[in-house]
Amino acid sequence: MNARTALSAALLLALGLGAGGAFAASPPTAMGGEPAIATKAEPVVTWAMAEFPQGMAATHVMEGLDPKRILEVQAHNARGGNVPTQIGVNRAVQSPLQALKWVAAPGGSVARVEITSPDALGMRVGLDLSGLPAGVELRFAGDLLPDRITRVPVEQAKSQLANGVYWSPMTDGATQVIEVFAPAGTPTAGLKLAAPQVSHLLTNTIEQFSLAKAIGDSGACNVDTKCREAALGQNFINAKNAVARMVYTDSGTFTCTGTLLNDTDNTTQVPYFWTANHCIDNQTVASTLITYWGFEATVCGGSTPAANTARSGGAAYLYSEANTDAALLRLNDTPPAGAYYAGWDANQVPANANVLAIHHPAGDLKKSSLGNQVSQDSYNIAVGWTSGTTEGGSSGSGLFTLGNGYQLRGGLYGGSASCANSGSLANTSNRDYYSRLDVVWPQVQPYLAPTPQSFGPTPGRDYTGAWYNPNESGWGLTVYQYAGPAYNTFVMFFIYDQTGKAQWFEMDATWTATDVRSGNLLQSTAAPWGPTYNPANRQFTVAGNATLTFTSATTANVTFTVNGATRTIALQKL
Repeated sequence: MNARTALSAALLLALGLGAGGAFAASPPTAMGGEPAIATKAEPVVTWAMAEFPQGMAATHVMEGLDPKRILEVQAHNARGGNVPTQIGVNRAVQSPLQALKWVAAPGGSVARVEITSPDALGMRVGLDLSGLPAGVELRFAGDLLPDRITRVPVEQAKSQLANGVYWSPMTDGATQVIEVFAPAGTPTAGLKLAAPQVSHLLTNTIEQFSLAKAIGDSGACNVDTKCREAALGQNFINAKNAVARMVYTDSGTFTCTGTLLNDTDNTTQVPYFWTANHCIDNQTVASTLITYWGFEATVCGGSTPAANTARSGGAAYLYSEANTDAALLRLNDTPPAGAYYAGWDANQVPANANVLAIHHPAGDLKKSSLGNQVSQDSYNIAVGWTSGTTEGGSSGSGLFTLGNGYQLRGGLYGGSASCANSGSLANTSNRDYYSRLDVVWPQVQPYLAPTPQSFGPTPGRDYTGAWYNPNESGWGLTVYQYAGPAYNTFVMFFIYDQTGKAQWFEMDATWTATDVRSGNLLQSTAAPWGPTYNPANRQFTVAGNATLTFTSATTANVTFTVNGATRTIALQKL
């Protein structure tokens, strides 16, 4: 919630740094929403080598997809209930990729790989990155939209491994083009890129994620969010801006819907993301997540999507539970400008409450449904629709009550509602079932409304300063300790990667005991420094974890794990 507080104006402007502050005196059970911190325009990504020499790319063309695989997708999506919509099938790559062929480029060397699954509308490629060192950059695009390029540093990609595989961003077309850039000074001999799997997608952004060619579009009774903006006003607009379309890979590629949630810490904006357990229930799948923001019609009833933004950095899995079907993630990427952190209410939903659903049925443009709570049991809220409905692809989407600024109360599990029965609450087939935030509140409250901190530094101590090990000159930690009552700290340090390049980390931690700070290590990327540098335009990726234990006013021990390696170092205060 809200922007990070200032260490000092000069330091924040120079480095874009920040730290947490005090928690609320007592955790509330309801919270309003707020806009995401505005960032400057999305950076334009280009190839490291715009004109790659013809015939130098390592190409791999797979055999045609067996039509039975599409029939299997149709059967899966016809099951209904709590089943996410499948939009792609995974295929094993039967033979190794060709060796990388390197070409000199400005600032380093470039190789290119082109992988084709005939007749695919889109592609994701499962990559083995063990043969690429830190410092290497990957760029991805599809043959249908070759100028829509996504850049991913290999360090970030390795932090998103799913069973040892990095799943690339989704691209449009049957061929995914992968550029590998090795900065100057990186030995290219022996660098390898392997692709054990691909996901052959049955839709793409050009088709507006429509599954008409393979499964069928969303029903005609679904109402574009644009159609309700005038009648429902700013609270509705805020809520719909918190909703994103999800794409993830788990023995196939699937689509669901999720909602960005606010928290009670007024010094941060942590991208907590609510969805369904039957969509994502473990870290392996969460690492493959792509979110699409602003994927909605520009006019009521239109088919042209607004400008939308994809985030392919995956997520941290925090919690899920099968009985309620609730799931909570933390996105690794900063949401784009225009996104909204939705409010929530962890109290029981009143009987017959007016409710709203915002979702992507069948992966379609964002839709909305209005209805009422009709009953509930120990795990789920039952809803009937008076306008609109839900479908596959809506799974995980938020249920909002209309008072107090539209607050989230749960996420879609499934049901029998459809366009055929929408409109009558008396029709018992017109039912959808949602997880209950109030039921899982004890499990998610530490994230959304953390209790006041009971630990901190030894009274009277201020650990602000530079900390180092005399045996490792040129390396150390920078610590800034904030004032009470929380006494939060900002900690930053660097290590050297395999190429001798410094990697910087920021510690996102809390006091876990007296004089002990523990938490994640964050790595950030941003646009190059320049006269218009904006420190808010940083994206954070979880790169490891650390524990900093102060053993006296001037001594400490730090234990950290980065890139699979763990170290414990004794430190002194300068």
